Amino acid sequence: MCRHDDLVNLRDHHRSHRDIIAFSNRHFYRGSLRVATDHETLKRAHPARPAVRWVDVRGRVARPAGGGALNVAEAETIVAELRRLVVEEGYDGAIGVVTPFRAQANRIRRLVHQDPELSQQIAALQFVADTVHGFQGDERDVIFFSPVVSSGVGDSALRFLSSHGNLFNVAVTRARSELVVVGDRQAAIDSGVGYLASFAQYSRTLDVPDPAMPAIQELGPEYPVVPRPELVSDWERIFYKALYSAGLRPVPQYQEAPYTLDFALFAGGRKLNIEVDGENYHRNWDGELCRRDQLRSRRLDELGWDIMRFWVYEIRDDLQGSIGRVQAWRAEQNLQLTDSGENP
Repeated sequence: MCRHDDLVNLRDHHRSHRDIIAFSNRHFYRGSLRVATDHETLKRAHPARPAVRWVDVRGRVARPAGGGALNVAEAETIVAELRRLVVEEGYDGAIGVVTPFRAQANRIRRLVHQDPELSQQIAALQFVADTVHGFQGDERDVIFFSPVVSSGVGDSALRFLSSHGNLFNVAVTRARSELVVVGDRQAAIDSGVGYLASFAQYSRTLDVPDPAMPAIQELGPEYPVVPRPELVSDWERIFYKALYSAGLRPVPQYQEAPYTLDFALFAGGRKLNIEVDGENYHRNWDGELCRRDQLRSRRLDELGWDIMRFWVYEIRDDLQGSIGRVQAWRAEQNLQLTDSGENP
């Protein structure tokens, strides 16, 4: 018997794109995972799209003679998406299909094998279509998930789904690079299956593009509109205005997957991550937060970022000195360019 003291929590997550693991981290792990995925190594099929995509299909659920649940329209759409990805677009990463119901997995496999061209090409991509139980411990670059829930879904199927949230978590986190859900999104939202409804809503937030980040030359003296204004502190707004007045052009909430940087500044071919840490960050500093910060700093360093951190009290008590630190960094980069004979 394993003693409690011998249990080890595996908190560092290295498998999935941040869009994929973010939901499970919040819904199933209470934010305890530290996302350390190297996005540069992921084999993305569509790098410009969110890594989680919902293809909305309003099919009808049938109960086959052998039990379970089957949604033919959903199965046919998945095979059409597989054909588009493999045959038409030439994607060559590993691909899998996961569904909670055996009858649905069987139908998808049958439809794939009925398409000779697709069947031949996808066989070389470690393709498998199976239930969640059959997929535990396995993973693929791209995973298609078929929830089956739609018009006509029975109470027994919904009870099964409601009582097996852990299987859903396993299913969606089998995807490394992209997760494509094919199903009736509104039916999922109305299903009464808590995690499925929440995930359907989560996918909607990724469908809407983030507000366009203004080009650096278009940024004005006031803190601009950003994708997540709830994360912006008053001191970040103050610091932005002060930096801008000093002739610096920081870009707020710059995305460097899987991280959102408070500010990014570019000079002389170098890039600087400026972080403004508030009182809550200071008060809650512990071993866990330290570990998360170490992972973040190491990853940003690998991506070529310099990092400059300010506590809010530094900005409050010595605003000019804080600005001076950033100006000194920029001057150093420009000096290096001058020495090399390039234009700053």
